[in-house]
Amino acid sequence: DFPFAEEMLLAGWCGLVEGRGEVVLDLTLDHYHAPAMLSVSALAYPILFAGLGALAWLASGRMRGRARAAAIFALLGGTAAYGLGRAMGTYTPQWEAGVSAAGIAVIGAILGAKRTSAAMRAVRRMLPWMAGAAIACVVAIPVWGMWSEHAALEDLPAISRQAPNVLLIIVDTLRADHLNAYGYERDTSPNIDQVARAGTLFDTAISASSWTLPSHATMMTGVYPHVHGVVSDGKQLAPHSLTLASVLAEAGYRTAAFSANTYFFTRRHGFGQGFVHFGDFFFSPTDALNQLALVSNFYGELNRLGWRENLLGQQTAADINRAALHWISSDKRPFFVTLNYLAAHDPYVPPQPYRNMFSQHSNPGGMIDIGVNLLPHLSPAQVHEEMDAYDGGVRYVDAQIGKLLAALAAQGLLRNTLVIITSDHGEAFDEHGLIAHANALYFPLIHVPLIFRWPGHVPAGVTVPQPISTKDIGATVLDLVQQSGPPFPGRSLADLWERQAEATNWSAPISELAETHFNPDFPDYYGPLECIVSSSMEYIIDPREGPLLYNWQTDPEETDNLIRDPRYKEAASELALDLKNAALARPGSVTTEAQPRAAH
Repeated sequence: DFPFAEEMLLAGWCGLVEGRGEVVLDLTLDHYHAPAMLSVSALAYPILFAGLGALAWLASGRMRGRARAAAIFALLGGTAAYGLGRAMGTYTPQWEAGVSAAGIAVIGAILGAKRTSAAMRAVRRMLPWMAGAAIACVVAIPVWGMWSEHAALEDLPAISRQAPNVLLIIVDTLRADHLNAYGYERDTSPNIDQVARAGTLFDTAISASSWTLPSHATMMTGVYPHVHGVVSDGKQLAPHSLTLASVLAEAGYRTAAFSANTYFFTRRHGFGQGFVHFGDFFFSPTDALNQLALVSNFYGELNRLGWRENLLGQQTAADINRAALHWISSDKRPFFVTLNYLAAHDPYVPPQPYRNMFSQHSNPGGMIDIGVNLLPHLSPAQVHEEMDAYDGGVRYVDAQIGKLLAALAAQGLLRNTLVIITSDHGEAFDEHGLIAHANALYFPLIHVPLIFRWPGHVPAGVTVPQPISTKDIGATVLDLVQQSGPPFPGRSLADLWERQAEATNWSAPISELAETHFNPDFPDYYGPLECIVSSSMEYIIDPREGPLLYNWQTDPEETDNLIRDPRYKEAASELALDLKNAALARPGSVTTEAQPRAAH
């Protein structure tokens, strides 16, 4: 017979092989978070496979000897192979992973049937060494992480304790017109509105793209996507890029980011540059499990089947606050902290009582999930229900922003903290038949909030109507905190409130979207898009429809294309020329060139 103890040894060995294999892929393919994976996989996978092996033992109760060994070998070996196949790439086809798993399962069955004793002798020889290495990782990786962060803090240059703190709050997927401060009728944002009244609000802030990755890269580097090149999931910021965090760190700021968007605003996409601490992995049990290919893919299947609503291990805004406040309070030196909140992102399932705050349904939301269905076909009533849940998510994030600022005030930090509230992109709710984002450059997808607050330094109650780009956030921060360093791209937005810059001298903001092939109903399926926004007009180069011109002031949903209206011929020509002068209005103009950091 095949003893249970032998089967448990085999299960632990397969778990360790799966975990070490994922770490190798992590290091070579830039998936997930390699240091954390070393520790997590060492613990989680042997336990997971032990449970799987126990189930296999019970299921094979009628089998004996080599038949039982063959079944258990096939199940455990096949599962490990499937997990490694799925870990090889985010978009690896299911059939490809399945074929690889089936092949290894056949080998496992042959080994189990013909060479059980030899195979188990090899397992017993390797297991102590593999287990020892796993235990060393469990102990060493957290210690190494704490030591490296402590060393990085100690290496920071001296900075005056009176230097202002900087808090950059990015509410993922927040369209500006769903905030009261931007004219929304629902009471979604009492705390953000209070920040706006105490500071300066930019009425027409335009994101650099309509999805997370290129937009965050632009905010961090101050350059448009065609320069930094982070335009698709396979791209990352070039090593040693000049970022806002790196400039502030070299000025002596302790720098940290805390990201709920653990798919795109992450270290694996190069955003850790300049940050002493990057919280895209929170070491909670569910977050740890979500790093494992087998678990995350199984959970993803549950989402696709509609049996689960949200991502496993998803960090709430309250989780982000706790992590950030704990880190802020650990030291007295001035800080630069960037937060990414994801509660307004699909599938729109914020915690109660916010989820149904604006709906007559008990649990609205959950029907829009771009990770499952890129373009769900919803009735107008269903779209409205999804918007209700979205607004509930906005209200939840707003409440957590209020709690975060209250906590900083209680610590005596808020008065000397420059607070910036913005978003990476907007959201579509059936405008042009589109849902969610990352599919076009219409105004609701790129119009985002932007608010600066710093008592005594940023004027209170001011609204700036001039269209501007979120790429200039970094230049504005460095101007306000008066930190010298290498020239940073962009122009300080303080010119528009402090030095009364002429609006005519201000470059119109542009936005870019690279070509994808996700859905033929999306404009970006047919090629890259580019647009430019003026005080009343948006001009879009659409690869399928050609030039588009909308008056977003009078037609906010952009239903009336004015490109052939002779009354707007001059406006269209001027915007087209501005876009051409920006070297964007050419096929393939969204390039993959990255901006290397200037030597200094």
